[in-house]
Amino acid sequence: MASIKDALEESLNEPNSIMKFFIFTLPVFGAVCCYMNKMQNSIWFYILAFLSIVVILGTMSRCANNVMNYRDITLPTFNIFTLFFDAIRSLIALAPALAINGGIAWFVITKLVPMISVEPVAQGVTYVTYAVCGSIVLTVFMLFCKKFSFINVFDLKAISDSCIDILIQSIWMVIQIAIIDAVIAGSITYLFWLFIGTENIVMYFVWCMTAVFNSALIGNYLGQLNYEALHQAEEKAKKKKEKEEIDSIRKS
Repeated sequence: MASIKDALEESLNEPNSIMKFFIFTLPVFGAVCCYMNKMQNSIWFYILAFLSIVVILGTMSRCANNVMNYRDITLPTFNIFTLFFDAIRSLIALAPALAINGGIAWFVITKLVPMISVEPVAQGVTYVTYAVCGSIVLTVFMLFCKKFSFINVFDLKAISDSCIDILIQSIWMVIQIAIIDAVIAGSITYLFWLFIGTENIVMYFVWCMTAVFNSALIGNYLGQLNYEALHQAEEKAKKKKEKEEIDSIRKS
């Protein structure tokens, strides 16, 4: 079973892990500083924001790939070009799923939900739509990360068989990560608020590092889910195909 405890230990106990998180946090911290200083329209903000997406998505995809392929290390290397390449590939692979599911979610939320007069039902449909569409995108992401193959993202059978299982596990993952953040980052935030205040660059850096650290935890956890969700679905499909072949042979 996927374990956030294992993801946490592997992310922290790996050699040079703290240094990696520190370096990977720098562009995210830079983007936040630009935003806080009302530099949203500057070229530096756009550059740092793009690098932040590269760091977070690249870290997530590389961690997932390393765990899925049972490598000794889970975090990305210091090579920023590898991280950039992983992030760009992931963005390209996710683009069709994001476009299709985003379009479906937009149609349901803007066209169908307003037709529902009962407010609790309308809210329920909204949440379910976001959850299902999001789980499909997450499943596509996991399929891609396994071998970094663009062909795998179009495996509709694996997506339909696994997306709901991944949705349930992802909800549990988010709850666990929220608890970890509350214990670690929340405690630091409370101490700063108590004695110094939270409006300072040290606190901003801690929050940015927490975001990068969370991306590593998510990637690691999704990598572990590969066996429970995707691999099990593949095995069931394989056994079903073998059974059908045996049945066809018997009939012939």
